[in-house]
Amino acid sequence: MDDNFQLSDSDSNQPNDQGPRPLAADSPSSSSLPTAPAQGITRILLGVGLGVALTLGATHWLKPQSSDPTPAISPVSSVGLPHVTVTAAVMAPIQQLLEATGTVAAAELLAVRSPSSGLQIQQVLVEEGDLVRQGQVLAILDSTVLQAQFREAQAQVREAEAQLAELRAGSRVEEIDRARAEVRRAEAEVKRAESDLNLATERVQRNQTLANEGAIASDRLDEVMNQSRSSQSGLEQAQAELQQAIQQLAELEAGPRLETIAQAQAQLDASRERVRTLQAQLEDTQVLAPRSGKIAERLARVGDVASPSNQLFSIIDNQQLELLLEIPETQLPQIRLQQGVRITSDANPDLRLSGRVQEINPLIDPASRIATVKVSLPASDLLRPGMFLRGAIITSAHQGLTLPAEAVLPQPDGSHLVYTLNSDQTNSDQTVTAKSVEIGELLPNQHIEIKQGLLENDQVVVKGAAYLGQGDRVEVVK
Repeated sequence: MDDNFQLSDSDSNQPNDQGPRPLAADSPSSSSLPTAPAQGITRILLGVGLGVALTLGATHWLKPQSSDPTPAISPVSSVGLPHVTVTAAVMAPIQQLLEATGTVAAAELLAVRSPSSGLQIQQVLVEEGDLVRQGQVLAILDSTVLQAQFREAQAQVREAEAQLAELRAGSRVEEIDRARAEVRRAEAEVKRAESDLNLATERVQRNQTLANEGAIASDRLDEVMNQSRSSQSGLEQAQAELQQAIQQLAELEAGPRLETIAQAQAQLDASRERVRTLQAQLEDTQVLAPRSGKIAERLARVGDVASPSNQLFSIIDNQQLELLLEIPETQLPQIRLQQGVRITSDANPDLRLSGRVQEINPLIDPASRIATVKVSLPASDLLRPGMFLRGAIITSAHQGLTLPAEAVLPQPDGSHLVYTLNSDQTNSDQTVTAKSVEIGELLPNQHIEIKQGLLENDQVVVKGAAYLGQGDRVEVVK
């Protein structure tokens, strides 16, 4: 049936057009009606009833006469019966909600810094809002100097390796043969020096005898004695060279000493360690994402000098965001972990998410008496850190009778009533009974909880209820 109703001209003066009529003597007394659970719900229901009445009146007086021969549906039929629609009182989940506001924050915000110091930023490869995976390159630092040092260290490693290999291989046959030949030459030189010394010694003895007899001058004796001393010195030198040649031959035949090999190995290890250090420094010129997530903030700029103390990026770990709801201290006892939360945004009507209470901060602000409740948020492109959102925490849930809010009529004394069809009548021409009801929660789907006064499957008037009175006959339309 249409949401708007019209009254026919022939029935415009009937009592049914005067709004809800007083309850009959056999109807429940207004003094016995239960008190409304909240003034807010009563005002909402009064607004619904007033809106329906104003709509019906405006439709009747202002709508022009149509030339269409098909008659419009009217709350009063051609025989004077109001047209109404009905619905059944049904059981449905009733949820108690605690509403609060809060701010979106990252569950874990990772600060990304450069492990290298003193290098300029050469490239920045990501922007704020980009999704990154663990190990992805975020920025590249200038590595020119490090690459030159790395190549030099590699050359030193090759040199140390060659030296060590030569020592481990031992002496070559050619080198040993040359050493033996040097020994033989030194031995021959010693023999020659010995012969020269013997000859010089004999000459000294002869000249000494002649000098004693006065046959030669003393200068001649001195000359012969100098030659003898020179021959003695030559012999000693030849003997030293022979010993050196013999030692070198022995070393070549024995091979390098273990200490020499160990020293060469240590030099090689030091060169290799320097290569590894420079390689690590080169790898540090690429700033990598420590975890997968979303770039929340980009502070790196090309040309800036990187330092471990300067933050370059911040990453929302695994894109995990949470809503920090502010809850008054007096309402904290209603909240438990894992309670469901309905999340909405004033700025974006399309943002409707579901979360759960994951942590209740044990500390309460002593000035505001407000506690923080952390709510987990699902992954969504609509969410940003710092957003203002509303959260409705589902503090409890139970099954209860529900009706469309339009079917419940608020009364001046604060009570509420509905009109039900008499159950013993089956045709479309039926009578209604006014029943006082106690209302509960106003539900999100424009329904309302009925705590007392009805049974499940009771047939309740929805459209046209504002124009009925106790015992009125009505015609039910679909």
